[in-house]
Amino acid sequence: MINVSIHISCIAETSKDFIGTKSNASGRSQPISMSSPEKDFICKFVALATLQQSALSSDSKKPLQDVTNLGVALPALRYKYDHKRARKSALSGPGTSSVVQLRLKSIRAPKFVHSKEFSPTQTIYQVKRFLVELEDSIVDTSQLKILLKGKVLHDNVLVSDLKVQEADLVVMVSKLQQSQTVTGQESAQAATVEVPWNKIKALLHAEISNAATANTILERLQRGWQSTEPSDLD
Repeated sequence: MINVSIHISCIAETSKDFIGTKSNASGRSQPISMSSPEKDFICKFVALATLQQSALSSDSKKPLQDVTNLGVALPALRYKYDHKRARKSALSGPGTSSVVQLRLKSIRAPKFVHSKEFSPTQTIYQVKRFLVELEDSIVDTSQLKILLKGKVLHDNVLVSDLKVQEADLVVMVSKLQQSQTVTGQESAQAATVEVPWNKIKALLHAEISNAATANTILERLQRGWQSTEPSDLD
């Protein structure tokens, strides 16, 4: 009963063009006009306040031609469209391809062109390993540099970081750096170095007055030198 009286009161009040009075300069009362948005707000608010639980079931249906009232009109949702976010969602969405097509081209010797599908979770290092296994002239991944639009891609970069479904990559192949090693001839020369023991003995006797002590020191030096020489079994 209270809800019905509130609704009737709303209709009666909003049918008028004023919501109160004010006094003018002469002291006489003048009506205050009600704007249309204010009347709409009051009616919609009262309509929402007087809503009661529907007696219909949650799955009830009504033919569209019998619908005469669509209910309270709500304002449109203000939403700023972000094209970058939409493009990113499209690339990473469930409908996108699970592989990325890479075309690998070497423009200098050794020249080659290879095309292969890689998983987005694979890295540039794995792309290099693919080239090492395929090309006989490439021994190690350290010989390779892979570029995308002039930018070097590091080994830890994921294929998905390229943000494309297919890409043309430039491969640069360098010579394998040879480590500095000692040749067998140099090792033999080092092993056959003759120690001037006579000169060492003469120096010890010249510096040490006790001949027995000088000889003991010389023997210890000789034993120490022999222990550092490579054996024939090495």
